[in-house]
Amino acid sequence: MSTAYTQSRISHKPSLSPRKALKSPVRHIALRKEYVKDTKTRLVLKPQGDAQSAVAYKVLDEDGSLQFTVTGRRHGDRVCREIRDSSGLPLYELHRKLSLRTAWAVTLPGSNDATLAIGSPRWTFGSLSSGNFTMCVENQAAADSKREDEKKLTLLIERHGNALALFDIVDGDRKVAEVRESIKHNERLPLTRNTWQKYRPALDLNITSGIDQSLVVTVGVILSDWVFGST
Repeated sequence: MSTAYTQSRISHKPSLSPRKALKSPVRHIALRKEYVKDTKTRLVLKPQGDAQSAVAYKVLDEDGSLQFTVTGRRHGDRVCREIRDSSGLPLYELHRKLSLRTAWAVTLPGSNDATLAIGSPRWTFGSLSSGNFTMCVENQAAADSKREDEKKLTLLIERHGNALALFDIVDGDRKVAEVRESIKHNERLPLTRNTWQKYRPALDLNITSGIDQSLVVTVGVILSDWVFGST
């Protein structure tokens, strides 16, 4: 394995927190309640196309059936990504912000103000570390709850691993989902810095019961854009 490849893989600051076991949340977490499943599921996020593409990502289940698509950020009149269901119906938009404090916003389709979630990079040792961020979520699964800590919650996204990219989505003391560079769905690993710069891998999304699949897809898209380069 080349030195360039090794350096490219470890040029980040992984989380110092010990990894937690994959475990369902104590209450449902959702942007869209219909995508909360009662069993553990695995999806694969596959990048394709470019910034103008109607389909810049496909999300498939383990049987290869289409579950979601994501547009390129310059497809259409608005500069953002649309997360869509399998029929092409927009679920919400993912906006990139020019701010170090608030880098991403998830909104309802066609809106800049109806914010469902905010993503903010986390600083590690005084510097930004790609793949580590927080996601503050307006929890639609707890809309009728009287507890504010259930209506609004913060997920931590922690980067782990060197040989393969690996990210945990953490709710309190539980890892409720994980995003990892797929072994099964990537034909090859990059062996030089040049190929690494062009490398945009498929990502496995392992999701416990009780958390919205489309929310985890959105986190996966943020990670793919940020860590591996966007379209």
